[in-house]
Amino acid sequence: LCASSATAFMAPKLGNNVKTFTPSYQRVSSFGMTATLSEPATADASGPNVMRPPIDYIWDDVAVQLKETFGLSEAEIAAYDAEVESSKDNLMKIYKALQLARGFENACNQQYMQGKIRGFMHLDNGQESIPALVDYAIKNGDKKYSYYREHTHAIASGVDAGEVMAELFMKETGSCKGAGGSMHIFDKSTYFQGGWALVSEQLPYAAGAAKSILLDRKLAISDNADFEKQDVAPPADDDRISIVFVGEGGAQNGRTAELLNSAAKDNLPLLLLVIDNGRAINTYTGDVATNGSVYQQGKHYGVPGLFVDGYDAADVAKGGKAVIDYVRSGKGPAILQVHTYRFNGHSPADPEHE
Repeated sequence: LCASSATAFMAPKLGNNVKTFTPSYQRVSSFGMTATLSEPATADASGPNVMRPPIDYIWDDVAVQLKETFGLSEAEIAAYDAEVESSKDNLMKIYKALQLARGFENACNQQYMQGKIRGFMHLDNGQESIPALVDYAIKNGDKKYSYYREHTHAIASGVDAGEVMAELFMKETGSCKGAGGSMHIFDKSTYFQGGWALVSEQLPYAAGAAKSILLDRKLAISDNADFEKQDVAPPADDDRISIVFVGEGGAQNGRTAELLNSAAKDNLPLLLLVIDNGRAINTYTGDVATNGSVYQQGKHYGVPGLFVDGYDAADVAKGGKAVIDYVRSGKGPAILQVHTYRFNGHSPADPEHE
């Protein structure tokens, strides 16, 4: 891949076999799934019947959402675009994060197949644009809550990759001294709490973490070097947020409604990042979800949402940073839905879905 242009991160288009995605409005798909985005379909009847073809969703589509939903001006949108497209350093930062995530997960898979990693393990192959966004736009002090497919989220948050691998090997040098394993990566220094084993279990904790940021400011307290509270106010420019990762299948859980309600009521600095890979474990999400447009679930609560194509890592970085900055500015919670694919099965112990 060439890192000199954002086009290096774009999935190849499938020509006339796939219709263009547009951000409008309430179509019913052939799977009975009500979607805000028009359902992609194959125009060529002789072609393969693809259950979930790639989407043709460009930066202009993201820009329209940022303007209409988040109230950004054209100049602000152009600045987010240029910050990536005109910066070789930022493009390289994104590219390196993509490569590190893929390489780490491939190594995990090899070691698991050799019996050196045991227990449950869930790999992130195909979803690398999400950790690339974390590496690009999330700060060390932000509070991070991931689910059980969290290796790459931890590394992108600043947790040492060797520590994460040692945890998978059940070594004392691991992030939890080998006691947590793949699904329970925890690191105080980066405020990373990952590996919540129950689907959507992490959501209310992330809301509580966002509330704690507001309480720190209200009570003029902060963490000391040992991560214990002290009577020292956060800095005047404190812009920490809480970010929580969830799949689009898990987002159908009732905890999502509770999260959005409490986040909107208290104007919490919270980002709900929805990793939309089309699968709820091994079930096609369209078979169990009436509406897959999770980024619009916040409308009832006044929480804005953005939809991006996870196969254009530059667009994920640009649009994601705009949404993150919206939350940082004190305007309240937001949703970011990333349309992507999971290349592996639910776990390496799932050969029929590899």
